[in-house]
Amino acid sequence: MDVPLTKTAYEDPATRRAWRRTAAFRLSAFVLSLGSFVAWLYAVLLTPVWTLWVLFPALFVLIYLAMLNTARVLGIRSLRRILRVYPWQSVPGAASIAKNGTTRFSFADPERPDKTVSLGYGSFLGSGYTFWVRRVRSGEVGEVWFAGDPRFLGVVAVPGPRRLFGVAQRTAVDDRMSARKRGVSAEARERAKAAGARVG
Repeated sequence: MDVPLTKTAYEDPATRRAWRRTAAFRLSAFVLSLGSFVAWLYAVLLTPVWTLWVLFPALFVLIYLAMLNTARVLGIRSLRRILRVYPWQSVPGAASIAKNGTTRFSFADPERPDKTVSLGYGSFLGSGYTFWVRRVRSGEVGEVWFAGDPRFLGVVAVPGPRRLFGVAQRTAVDDRMSARKRGVSAEARERAKAAGARVG
């Protein structure tokens, strides 16, 4: 499938639909994770006391899932911001599995095409069950679409686009680290800043 020939990814109607589906899915997961606490409380109140040894560990799992879904909901606007700055590009063979079991995406440096820049995904607890780790591990992902600058941040998708998610270098999102300055033109820094990245 060919990437849309638009100035930015978000100008493509299929991309806007994919973003809305992603937003709806993440919001639904967030609401369900909140509702699970109500279900847990009912279970505590309506079951014998001896079941607490099962229910209390389940509470910690629910708290973790709620935190994960909260982070995903907060990232919805970030995805759209990136898609409004960068166009899609097709990158065959970009996805691979790193030694630690996470998914690694390798893209050409926009200003030095002979060099590659890697972005990681799947370092959180339970990520081995996610689409991007399972499918890359099984070799089912041959081509990905990427919108962004791999030196800062971007959005990765299955061609179509489908399965949108954000990736970023820590230096582009973590205030505790120094923002990248070397090897980046002023124009590239401005675009990355417009997409929400920290730039030097």
